[in-house]
Amino acid sequence: MKMKVMNVAVVGAGIYGINHVNAYTWNPNTNLVAVCDLNKEITDKIAKQYEVKTYNDVNEMLDKEEIDAVSIATPDAFHMEPALAAIRHGKPILVEKPLATTSEDAKKILAEAEKYKVRVAVDYHKRWDPAAINVRNELQKAETGAPVRGYMNMDDIIDVPTEWFGWADKSSPVHFLGTHCYDQIRWYMGCEIEEVSAVGTKKVLKSKGIDTYDSIQATLKMENGCYWTVENSWILPKGFAKNNDGRTQILCENAMFRIDSQNRGVEMFNHEKQRTPNSYFILNNCGRPSGFGIEPINDFIYCLQKDIPFIADGNDGLQAELVAEAVHESLETEKKVQIKRD
Repeated sequence: MKMKVMNVAVVGAGIYGINHVNAYTWNPNTNLVAVCDLNKEITDKIAKQYEVKTYNDVNEMLDKEEIDAVSIATPDAFHMEPALAAIRHGKPILVEKPLATTSEDAKKILAEAEKYKVRVAVDYHKRWDPAAINVRNELQKAETGAPVRGYMNMDDIIDVPTEWFGWADKSSPVHFLGTHCYDQIRWYMGCEIEEVSAVGTKKVLKSKGIDTYDSIQATLKMENGCYWTVENSWILPKGFAKNNDGRTQILCENAMFRIDSQNRGVEMFNHEKQRTPNSYFILNNCGRPSGFGIEPINDFIYCLQKDIPFIADGNDGLQAELVAEAVHESLETEKKVQIKRD
């Protein structure tokens, strides 16, 4: 049976929001009816390229257009206002990670969603990574045994906070990168993080006038007794072979797993440097977007149409933010911090 085509809108059409625009443009089950961004330069460009209505005010868009669902891809610290606007208009939302940069804001979003009876999904796209899915499936097998320890790093090149975005001082390696790690670890382990301790440095970016951490290292204690080390930074040198780096290792009673997210098996060389692109994340395939960075956007629509649970929902967003907040508290107090859950 052919599924009903859903009218969708995107709020935030910058570096990552454009992936939502492209996904909905090509999804046969969606009709992209509007795009909203505070930057008129961006909306003028979108209107011309995609022949879609654009707005610079989210409430105006929601009042004027017939919309079934909304994607929110604004900068990290600015998710709450458009999320609440969409929710109060009765629209289910997909929010780019993190759900919010404070647990208070995350709880407000979820409380309003419950009040207005709308659903919230969070784009933790690592849950769609084929390598991660493979490892998670192995972890669930009885013969693998209990997990003993884990390690994960996710780092970006220095261009990200210094050139790509103008709001790095309102975020951190924890909110921008660590939140992916915390969510993925919860997903791997099938349980919550109980306690964190963290250390970090502020030097390189601060010298450039950006008041945020360069690097943060955290130790996580899980409910199942497994300990994880998580490292996040966004000051890798510009000459690094990829815009980001990521590795995972999990030691269990009867098995060990490794994932190298930096070198996915494709290497490219020119007279300037070597590159190792992620051939599975987001690709332009004859104009069509594909990969595990696009799948969660399409899956958001599929889950709404089929009325089935999201793979990553609002509670997942809240739990990751509680961990991120605890990591920052540990950085400031230099003490272990218990995760407080209501």
